[in-house]
Amino acid sequence: MNVKGTKKKNQVVTANIFEQQELLKKAEAIKESLTASTWRELETNGKFDKNEKLSFISDDMLILGCDVGSETHYMRAIDTRGRELSKSVYSFNNDSEGFQSAKEWAVQIAAEHNKSQIVLGLEPTGHYWFCLAAWMISNGISVVQVNPYA
Repeated sequence: MNVKGTKKKNQVVTANIFEQQELLKKAEAIKESLTASTWRELETNGKFDKNEKLSFISDDMLILGCDVGSETHYMRAIDTRGRELSKSVYSFNNDSEGFQSAKEWAVQIAAEHNKSQIVLGLEPTGHYWFCLAAWMISNGISVVQVNPYA
């Protein structure tokens, strides 16, 4: 490879490192600014009625859909228009380490797509969703329950 080719390759590597550093900064800012709410909390505080629930969802929000399981959960990320933002399904264990890895995954996607808030939608399957929902809410991610028949 000649000097010109080496210089161009080094510029690309430097640009990629800079992009990664910027994404890490965005991810840290998102982590610090996350605030969680639940539908029940918002309804009991009188913040909005049924017709105003849609205003809760904004364009700067990453929407996570989670299939809850007894041992493993599966998650995808979309935007407010239903466009897939995650490259594939993310699976994680039903424990605090799994929840932490799911949050890190979601924050990374939020940073990549300039989203500042995250909301998790899940079907309340048996009792398996309780720990996941409680952990996510206590770590700044809003949780909503989704009725599969609605």
